Amino acid sequence: MTTQPRTGIRWVILLLALIGVTAWLLTIAPEATAQGGDVPAMDEETGQIPRIGVLFATSAVINSIILVLSVVSCGLFVFFILTINIASMAPNQLVNEVRKLVSDSKHDEAAQLCRRHQQVFVATVLQRCVENADKESSVLMNMIDSEGRRRADLLWNRISYLADISNVAPMLGLLGTVWGMIKAFFGMKFSSLSAESSVLTSGIGGAMTTTLFGLIVAILALAFYSIIKTRATKALAEAEQVSHAVADHITHTRGGGSG
Repeated sequence: MTTQPRTGIRWVILLLALIGVTAWLLTIAPEATAQGGDVPAMDEETGQIPRIGVLFATSAVINSIILVLSVVSCGLFVFFILTINIASMAPNQLVNEVRKLVSDSKHDEAAQLCRRHQQVFVATVLQRCVENADKESSVLMNMIDSEGRRRADLLWNRISYLADISNVAPMLGLLGTVWGMIKAFFGMKFSSLSAESSVLTSGIGGAMTTTLFGLIVAILALAFYSIIKTRATKALAEAEQVSHAVADHITHTRGGGSG
């Protein structure tokens, strides 16, 4: 029987966060140390801005957090792609087994089967149906709608993590930019007058990189959220259809009316 992965979403987020921090420690931290915290300037000969790694090192802490958020958003996207589909939320094998047990009037066994697969979205909805198979059809439909909304709310709350990342990332970028500009302006008084202009422009340029990285991650997360939202809407509609079909089957098996 194919069911949803039992790995909690919290463990997935924690693992991806650790991967992101490890990647930063291995690639960014040494370069930041080598730079000695200096604000990079544009290459006067080529007119090229500093490399991504150098720009990243201008605000290593905030940019590292943004990096972790990007890794988390990619991980969540893959996780949702694998779990939010009709095959995972309402697998045919489970639905067919429940229908067969209902046809044989084995409602207790059907309920036990659903309890063993509570990680599957449709399982708890079908469990409510078979546990109340003696109720009228309208009551069963209300139970399906109530349980379906409850499970759907949990699903939407998980998906909203991507929307949260798309909101937090640019705010972190703006925070890094403001902090970098404050340092650039206050650092002017320690420079000679001839160098103040270069120091200021380099400082502002370095400060703006956090906003750049934050916006990139926000756009990425928002695109992921839109894709998963569309996928979830379709999967929920199909799961609802399957649940109503089983409820109708229960009603027809007992000959309609109240049991």
